[in-house]
Amino acid sequence: MRAITETELRDEYRKNEFTSFTLPEGSRLTPAAAQFLSERRIAVNGNSTSAKNGDGQEKLLGEAGSQTQYKRYQVSEIKEKPEQMTHLNGREMVYKNHPRIKFRGRLDTFEALLINGIIEFEGVGYQEVGRDLREILDYVRQMLRAEVKNEPLVPISFHGWSAEEIRTRSHFPQKYFGVNHLLPDPAQGSYMARLNYLRTQVRELELSAMDAFTVAPEVVEREDIIQGLNRLSSLLYIMMVQLVSGHYRIGC
Repeated sequence: MRAITETELRDEYRKNEFTSFTLPEGSRLTPAAAQFLSERRIAVNGNSTSAKNGDGQEKLLGEAGSQTQYKRYQVSEIKEKPEQMTHLNGREMVYKNHPRIKFRGRLDTFEALLINGIIEFEGVGYQEVGRDLREILDYVRQMLRAEVKNEPLVPISFHGWSAEEIRTRSHFPQKYFGVNHLLPDPAQGSYMARLNYLRTQVRELELSAMDAFTVAPEVVEREDIIQGLNRLSSLLYIMMVQLVSGHYRIGC
């Protein structure tokens, strides 16, 4: 059964606002999609958007097993913001353990790590490494903005390399940089260790993004963000390769 996501509905609504929605045969709404329609009082025709569970109580279609669905609250419903809640967007509030809020927190932490790395590398004269990390920092901020505003994320471009070119270079370092694939090792030194740590934190961010945007079994929203993070981890690996190969030099 195909799941219709909030992202699909939001994109269609941007193109042409509608007051009713016909659910195609053999499909269902994810919880976020059902809420999107409910908030705008859009009538749903066709299959029911809810189903009875064994106790006769209703649950939203798209609920993954016994996982708790993280409810969103309209700002207008809340007279005074509790300390344990925060804004998901301009109209909705959620508890601070909502997966998307956790993802934003990890992005915030990664920004802090990037800033520390920039200061460290530039402080010892690795100016080009600092410039490249600043470019990554800018992209991470674009990613956060796109997630909060629910806007498409522009594909990453680095030194003129497309997302696919970044992926290819990370897979074939010998061809492009004259260095075989690396395994992290203490003998490589502290600066390699710093870049490798940043790479691992992007991998952790990918897992957090999967938690935030997996809205039903095998249904993932914001594939643009997932791909962006995947390319960032490849890019940091490329930076490690370039440091080993001598591309980055102190004073440059």
